[in-house]
Amino acid sequence: MRKAFSGAQRVALRYVVPSVTLAYILLLCFPQVVFAYETSHGNFRVYSQRPLDDGLVAVLDMAEAKLSASGIDDPRVATRIFISDSHGLYALLGLYVGRNSFAKSYPLIPIDNVFINRSDVARDVVFRDVPKDRERSLSGVIAHEVAHLLVRERYGYLKNLTLPAWKLEGFGEYVAGGTLLDYERGVRMWKARPADATGYRYFKDYMLVKYLIDVRKMSVDDLFTRDVDVESLEREVLAGL
Repeated sequence: MRKAFSGAQRVALRYVVPSVTLAYILLLCFPQVVFAYETSHGNFRVYSQRPLDDGLVAVLDMAEAKLSASGIDDPRVATRIFISDSHGLYALLGLYVGRNSFAKSYPLIPIDNVFINRSDVARDVVFRDVPKDRERSLSGVIAHEVAHLLVRERYGYLKNLTLPAWKLEGFGEYVAGGTLLDYERGVRMWKARPADATGYRYFKDYMLVKYLIDVRKMSVDDLFTRDVDVESLEREVLAGL
């Protein structure tokens, strides 16, 4: 028979859960308390648990070059980047949701923090804890995540929350300059499984946004403010691959 909680236990749970939730939100807002090292370059402030390689400057310069070409770069978005030295810490900072991603930011929280998985700064590489497809360009990943913050800054919190995922992720990859999948592999997967985006969704989103901007010459503002018949767009782009 299941034992009911006592009155004291119910009271404790009533306070413990909100307290833990608040503590976690504060950690996401001010994670520098668990990062011993800090360095600044350009519009970035980078935190780490160990001293970072001198190659960090080159990585940040490459990321900034990508962001400068985005069409919506904004100096008011002063990004704080937190590079984890382990997959475990990265998973903790993501509440174990999306723990196998390369990086993440939180559009619901009014902060400009970007959390990065374990990285090799000298090689411009970030890793995720999976058996394959586990490496990406660190500079590209930074550019992708900051692009999300730029979209939020330009169009507002409410608008950002209602934007289609394909626009947000496709634009992030467009700013990054590509996806985890190379062109040949991405096209092959899309053509083989057009009804199932698992494994190539970011590639497809990237190709849709790239087509709108590079081929149709749509501005970034139009991309995020105009309605698009995405099913028709997918057929059009896929037919041209």
